[in-house]
Amino acid sequence: MLTKVRKTIHTHDMLRKGDHVLVGVSGGADSVALLAVLNRLRPAWGLKLTAAHFNHKTRAAESDRDEAFVRTLCKSIGIAVVCGSLKEGTRPRGLSTEDFLRRSRYAFFERVRRKSGADRIALGHHQGDQAETVLMNVIRGAGLAGISGIPPVRNAGTIIRPLIDCPRREIVDFLAGEGLPCVDDSSNTDERFLRNRIRASLMPELEKRYNPAIHESLCRLAHVLRAENDYMTREAQLRLERWRDVRAQENPLEVPIAELKVLHPALQRRALLEIAREVSAEGGAIGFDHVQAVLALAGGTHPEGSLDLPGGILVTRTYGLLEFRRIARPGRQPRQGRASGAVTEPFRHEVSIPGTVRIESLGISIRFRELRRVPSVLSAERKAYLDLDRIAFPLCVRSVSAGDRIQPLGMTGTRKLKSVFIDEKIPREKRRTIPVLADDISVLWVPGVRLSERVRVAKGTKRVLSAEIV
Repeated sequence: MLTKVRKTIHTHDMLRKGDHVLVGVSGGADSVALLAVLNRLRPAWGLKLTAAHFNHKTRAAESDRDEAFVRTLCKSIGIAVVCGSLKEGTRPRGLSTEDFLRRSRYAFFERVRRKSGADRIALGHHQGDQAETVLMNVIRGAGLAGISGIPPVRNAGTIIRPLIDCPRREIVDFLAGEGLPCVDDSSNTDERFLRNRIRASLMPELEKRYNPAIHESLCRLAHVLRAENDYMTREAQLRLERWRDVRAQENPLEVPIAELKVLHPALQRRALLEIAREVSAEGGAIGFDHVQAVLALAGGTHPEGSLDLPGGILVTRTYGLLEFRRIARPGRQPRQGRASGAVTEPFRHEVSIPGTVRIESLGISIRFRELRRVPSVLSAERKAYLDLDRIAFPLCVRSVSAGDRIQPLGMTGTRKLKSVFIDEKIPREKRRTIPVLADDISVLWVPGVRLSERVRVAKGTKRVLSAEIV
């Protein structure tokens, strides 16, 4: 078994000379064997070993017995041990007890690793665990990532599994040969858990009646699919580079629907899954149904809509864009509907010339001044020039109002501002965040959208008003 472990370590580049390794030790056969194997390899690699034991507090006296056993074992072989236990807390909604305990355990290991300065966390998963995981995920209907099973190395090499290629029988034989004791976890026979039912009933049946080498076959499948899953992930990440928002964290990640649709369906799903995982709060369980719901939103005929996903994700479709953003409230099951829009209180500010109007709710200011001569460039997204003598004062900056009209440049008549927004494909929720400059007759300027023909600067203009967002 030592030869096999050495090969696994080299194949997956698990260790470096002089590494400090935190070994997860439950007291069961697998973790005790792992600790013993690494202790045997310690001189050759110059390793520093620290054991870590997490008491789940789920089996009353038995849990405390396991902790005491690990403390005694580590003391007998001269290895320091750090113990922790499950604190009182609420299990997140939608998370099984098994997943909650696993996440709590991994969080403890990571805290200890950081505090102790360890380079790696070594865990005792073996070939049987790998085969069971693959089969369990097939039964659950998992995708490529799930059927890829347990990765030998995870988190950029922080988590390693040196026993992943070792069958359970080799581990048991190794302990017997070394004269090492271990403890049994009674919860491993509790068939309320799917994994235990697979181990006790399904796997023996498959081994006996269908494939004597079922463990090896499932592990080989995991190995092949892991490589293909890595390839798909890299391809998806390449697409995400152009969509990822590298500015403020609160800004949404925007995906052009047209660019999404040209991808292969498999890559569409993977790209959306990667986005959801990136945006999601910790613990958000994003699955196939959620990804399909996003694809349905993107492919629907309605130009606007929204979708709530687990992990506090709000997906909003606004014409040709999908926006992914983290929201404060906890996620719910997919619910498709009309976008609710941003809530901005109506505002109105009188304009003085010269002067600056500050709109706190939008975080912008607009500066007004009279120019002495007509500028050479008469159009800009954040700046407008108006014929001052054609304005019907009072002049104000305000939010959009129902029934607003504007005479767009080049037109003789007026149009409803709502129609202009629809033509420009400006989402309904964003319209409330656009200020307009209006006089006593109509809207004169919508920044970045339209300027009114009525106040256009022409050859006969004598006084020019400059309005600029600063």
